[in-house]
Amino acid sequence: MADYFAPDALFADHFRRCFRMCKTFFVRLYHGVRSYDDYFILKKDVVGMIGFSGYQKCTAALRMLAYGTVADSWDEYLRMSESTYGDAMVRFATAVVEVFGPQYLREPTVANTERLLTISEARG
Repeated sequence: MADYFAPDALFADHFRRCFRMCKTFFVRLYHGVRSYDDYFILKKDVVGMIGFSGYQKCTAALRMLAYGTVADSWDEYLRMSESTYGDAMVRFATAVVEVFGPQYLREPTVANTERLLTISEARG
């Protein structure tokens, strides 16, 4: 949290490079996802220990998307289990589609499909 989101964050200038998006877009995504699914709200587990914050879970999901990595590749860095990563990824993707889908996600047009097929054919 202190590295990226505190007022005097250590990596404030590198946010866009690390997450492949600007910080304001990330915050908008986070608030949309958090409003849809309470999984991204900080709470205590059964034993009374504080779990991972919504920022940590969104960060985990976005790092997997940005770098195309598997769930267990960041576990030593963020100290999050593979199952938590997987849950965060699935819930994050579902929430993004549900919250932002009607406004930003749309069916491809015929022109888009033809363009993508042409690119694929050129690549073999």
